[in-house]
Amino acid sequence: MKKSIPALAAWAVCACASAQSNVSIFGTIDTYVGRAKSGSNSTMRVDSGGNAASRIGFRGKEDLGGGLSARFVLEAGLESDTGTGNPASTFAFTRQSYVGLVGPWGALDMGRMYTPMFQAVTRADAFGLNTVFSPMNLAAVVDAQPGMRSFVPRASNMLRYRTPVGTGLYTDLAYAPGEAATLSKKSGDLYSASVGWALNPLYVAYAFQRARSGSATAPVAEPTKSTYQSLSAAYNGGVWQVFATVARNGLNKTSVGDARIFSLGATWNVTTQSRLALEGAHRKVSGSDRSQLAWTLGYDYALSKRTALYGRWLHLDNRGGSSASLAQIPVDINSGDSASLIAVGMRHNF
Repeated sequence: MKKSIPALAAWAVCACASAQSNVSIFGTIDTYVGRAKSGSNSTMRVDSGGNAASRIGFRGKEDLGGGLSARFVLEAGLESDTGTGNPASTFAFTRQSYVGLVGPWGALDMGRMYTPMFQAVTRADAFGLNTVFSPMNLAAVVDAQPGMRSFVPRASNMLRYRTPVGTGLYTDLAYAPGEAATLSKKSGDLYSASVGWALNPLYVAYAFQRARSGSATAPVAEPTKSTYQSLSAAYNGGVWQVFATVARNGLNKTSVGDARIFSLGATWNVTTQSRLALEGAHRKVSGSDRSQLAWTLGYDYALSKRTALYGRWLHLDNRGGSSASLAQIPVDINSGDSASLIAVGMRHNF
């Protein structure tokens, strides 16, 4: 009986904590094997994130009463083929790390998280924008745009407000101060926003993102401004879905042309367990002969609600002597070489 009293007390404390808040562990382990080819070079690889980015995270929520709740998310990237962290082989919560409040008025979060534009475009991508095989990763290519800052899916030090979900019309606003020494020039800051309609079966959204960059050394120069805009749409027809995005990326320099990106994709639920997906994307820089055309064909087979096998075939054409790269495939500078990756893999969510 004496031994059971501490056990009962511990159980009571845990039960009380559970009643007040809820903390869970989540993540994905995704590994594929494939052959990558660029020009005359080809390599075999075992790598991570072919279907979904490998990660581990913690999320929690506490009911504060009156329709108000507090929440947090900590999410770290993983290289499932090596067990190291991602990026730079360092384990850290660099995918997401934020805390916030949710109420009838919407959600306000602070920390490191996805930008509104990234999430707007992701919802109109058949493969998910931050996966290895998405052709829309061309949005981060800066070939023929010297000085252009590559599109970033996440930002640190960010404040973000979102209107309540499930209402159809929504707004998503975010600002991340650069916290650099050149405060008067706001070097390093980023702001992003999206507005759209998200109520099944239709999704359509316009998104905007601007990032400033420059030197913190004297004399302080006017920072460059990299601006990204997109119009995305998706339609869910039940067993089939279609996706499209038109994007434009530019720099505040008249000598640097704007890049226009167009993507079109579709998925078909062949059975309740299998899905076929196809998507293509084209990028062209004004005033330049350099351009890229990428496409991906994919097939997913669900072994359960959490586990799936998949196959992917990604191909990238570099035109006009361009040398862009997708899926981390090395491409020789100004070679115009194409790149491709054929792979099979397995993804498990937990």
